[in-house]
Amino acid sequence: MSDRQADSAGQFALNLLSGADDKLHGLDWYPIVKKEFADTIRTRALLLLTGLFLTLFVLPLAITLYTGLGGDAAAAVTALVQGLAVRLLSVIVPISAIALTYAAISGERQRGSLKILLSLPYTRRDIVVGKLFGRFFALAAPLVGTLLLQVLVVLPEAESGFQARTVVVLIGLTLLLALSFVGFTLGASAATSTTRRSLITAGGVWVYLFALWNSVSSGVGGLLRDRTGLDEELTLKLELFVKLLNPTQAYQTLLQSLGSADVTVAQARASMFGSIFGGQSSLIRQQAAAQTLSESVPWYLSDPVAVVVLLGWCVVPVVIGYGLFARADL
Repeated sequence: MSDRQADSAGQFALNLLSGADDKLHGLDWYPIVKKEFADTIRTRALLLLTGLFLTLFVLPLAITLYTGLGGDAAAAVTALVQGLAVRLLSVIVPISAIALTYAAISGERQRGSLKILLSLPYTRRDIVVGKLFGRFFALAAPLVGTLLLQVLVVLPEAESGFQARTVVVLIGLTLLLALSFVGFTLGASAATSTTRRSLITAGGVWVYLFALWNSVSSGVGGLLRDRTGLDEELTLKLELFVKLLNPTQAYQTLLQSLGSADVTVAQARASMFGSIFGGQSSLIRQQAAAQTLSESVPWYLSDPVAVVVLLGWCVVPVVIGYGLFARADL
């Protein structure tokens, strides 16, 4: 590409962005999005998160590939969608979303600055929508940058073992996970009057999802087996559905089924029984689930349902939080 062609392409991109910005300015909540993004992107917290992302997700790959201390490129590519990196993302992304969002509305409400914002031509709905997208884009920027940097680190060594599909799926689903927890935390922030309450609400639910959800789903499965007389196959499927309602589980299993051509939907769903703490019993349950689902995967365990679960964790809390916020006396 010549310099003139590059300049033309760059000018076209700028014109496209400028045109989109002009059109979005017609939306009442868009100025709040820009303000939230600009304010959040400059915070020390986001700088620390960016450093954490690079340390956890880029540095290990660089050491693995270029120092001779780790494995080969194929193993590094596999780690992008199936290894420890995915488990770390499913923990770090929710924590980051909570840290950046829990005070978005309750903090301004507590300081009294929310009344100033409402004195401008903005409704409470404009504030909720604007803060949702502003905080999401602020978190998405370092996330996408880190994931693309991962690709640039792996690409020179990956040769033919690298697939663009892997990158697209990884970035898309990770952003969806981030949106889920930004929306959920914003709903908590809108529904509460202090930052302490919103943090306890959002943090408490995340701890429950991370530490207790699998135990609850196992309990549901045991209850169905003991009290309803359902057969083992249906019980396994319903237990998997309860597991799938956890957004981090939905994220991990979607990455397996969509991000790797070697993993079937049945294998990806059955892997939700796998646990580093589950021992032999978890492995037996996983094998039984894989065999049960090998013939057919019910609609409620399909990939679209898993995507709806992730979207639901954003939309439902925001709607509930907005409803409480709209009726609150500031």
